[in-house]
Amino acid sequence: MTMSGDDSVEAETGRGLLRRLAYQPSRPHLMIGALFLLLGLLITVVVIAPSGDEDEWRNARTEDLVQVLDDLSARQARLEEESSRLAELRRDLESGSTAEALAEARRQLEALRVMSGTTPVSGAGVQITIDDPEGQIDAAVLINAVQELRDAGAEAIQVGETRVTVDSWFADSEEGVTIEGTSLGRSFDLVAIGEPETISAAMSIPGGLAESVRTRGAEFRTTSDPNLTISVTVPVTAAP
Repeated sequence: MTMSGDDSVEAETGRGLLRRLAYQPSRPHLMIGALFLLLGLLITVVVIAPSGDEDEWRNARTEDLVQVLDDLSARQARLEEESSRLAELRRDLESGSTAEALAEARRQLEALRVMSGTTPVSGAGVQITIDDPEGQIDAAVLINAVQELRDAGAEAIQVGETRVTVDSWFADSEEGVTIEGTSLGRSFDLVAIGEPETISAAMSIPGGLAESVRTRGAEFRTTSDPNLTISVTVPVTAAP
């Protein structure tokens, strides 16, 4: 059976119409589809995968969680207070208050002296004693300890007989942990000037310094003192 010319034209026209109606994804469509697929996989992994940190906090005691919240509230209060002070200082400086500018310059100079360890510091703070008869405390523990103390608002820190500054370093040796080459021995103190309650709470949170030290079999004690003094200073060296 043969088709007439009109029938052939109609058949060809029908096939062309079907091809135009058929979905032919372009390259941008394929890329968008791949992105959506990847996004779906990521969401699935996040939802299904267990969170270790979440489990840790879920298993924490109520007292520990209260301490964490108190510590965070204290940090927020300090930040808000400092933000208000800086905003007020900015207004005073913009208004041309020379006296306020001079006072701020002196305050910044004193803060730099404290940070560089070139001046003694007195005030309320805590003294932490670590007894490590088995030598299980390493440099990493003390590096984390210094960081935790700074995060808790410590203005000045002393470890053993050494003033801690931005240039201080810890290392492990056969004699135990050393700070700037000096061995700390099996029992040593950390002195921190700052708000005692905030620092003590920060040391006691789950995974904090107290837990890290005791987990390794060492003894950890904290004593608050309203009148601590860090008298060890770093010599001032002239710039070359």
